[in-house]
Amino acid sequence: MIPIVPMLDLSFQILFFFVITFDMGQQEGYMAMNLPATGEAKAKDQSQVDQSKLSDTELDIPSDFVVVARSYDANFTLTVRDAEKPTEIGALKDLDKMTPGEQQKAFDELFNKLADTLKAKVEEKKKDNPNAANNVKIEANSGMKYSHLVSVMDACVRSGYSQVGFAPPPDLGP
Repeated sequence: MIPIVPMLDLSFQILFFFVITFDMGQQEGYMAMNLPATGEAKAKDQSQVDQSKLSDTELDIPSDFVVVARSYDANFTLTVRDAEKPTEIGALKDLDKMTPGEQQKAFDELFNKLADTLKAKVEEKKKDNPNAANNVKIEANSGMKYSHLVSVMDACVRSGYSQVGFAPPPDLGP
């Protein structure tokens, strides 16, 4: 007869070890983003698309402002950069020491502040040129939570920007 009690004891100890050491919070919400190359649409119609050719990857679409979002471990910062100078929106530090409710409240306040700042910049721009296009780019590092990136996009759209694009992540290199 095979002694089953020691095997059960060992299997439960191993299970207990993996349950205790698994940290779901560190990986939750992280997603690698593979964004398409920027390029100009050379075809005016879908039938004119030649899929055998590569897209133009060196095209830089002009934007009014660049929203710089950085997320590293337990810190998150937002800055709006334009031709004149960067405008610091805010920074959240020690997020790992906050409860989920406190984190959500802090992020909501930061994203509302971003939307208010961008709305003021849109209105200032509309005074100078009412027919100007509203373009903004988001420059986010590759380790950002997807939900935070979507919230930055939502803040840009809420503030009146009709076109929100992406700049390449600065930490991935050329």
